[in-house]
Amino acid sequence: MAAWTVHALDTGSSVIEKSIITYLKDAGRSILIPRVMFLVRGPMTVVVDTSVESAHVAQDILGENFTRTPEQEPVRALRERGVDPEDVDLVVFSHLHWDHSGNNHLFPRARFLVQARELDYALRPSAFFARAFLAESYGFRPGFQGIHFETVDGDTSLMPGLDLILVPGHTPGSQAVLVETASGRVCIAGDAVYTYENYHERIPPGFHVDVDQSLQSMERIRGMADLVLPGHEASLFQGETVYR
Repeated sequence: MAAWTVHALDTGSSVIEKSIITYLKDAGRSILIPRVMFLVRGPMTVVVDTSVESAHVAQDILGENFTRTPEQEPVRALRERGVDPEDVDLVVFSHLHWDHSGNNHLFPRARFLVQARELDYALRPSAFFARAFLAESYGFRPGFQGIHFETVDGDTSLMPGLDLILVPGHTPGSQAVLVETASGRVCIAGDAVYTYENYHERIPPGFHVDVDQSLQSMERIRGMADLVLPGHEASLFQGETVYR
């Protein structure tokens, strides 16, 4: 089996209230979190999540303090790792929140893959979660508008060494990506695991549709991966950002 590599790409950062990350813990405290894309390389080139479209969307529509340097522009981050966006074969969405699905237009030749139940919910979310999806039904323009999706239903093997697992809780159709590398199985967890604090202390994400499912999904990941890469973990960028 061919070994894959996983690259964590820093595509900006946001200041948010911490209990959004750690459920019922540290309410009122502000923290800085990275906005992360993942690049998976092997027999094909895969991007997991497409990050925030722009500071305008983050600040003017969502009211979030978001910053992105020229070095953090998604296209530049990819090209610095030797990948042109036109060479990306597949985009996998861990889920369809605005900060994970904002730059789909950058990948003109890619296929776009999401869980069927995630797409169904994102198109018709409850009023409480409508802004998180930038739901068209509530007067917004979602980043995934006009995308032709391919959908999967539950756990799916894409090809040897690259698998999807259903990890609901944060959203109804959240999925994680399991990647076989030379040093073990890496899990790109999306927001099923926001940070290592969630994972190690068994704290569910503060933003969720089902808290019990959130905890169950983290335990499922724990039993399947040698290394977990959370969706908004700052320490991913404190050293080597490639996992082989």
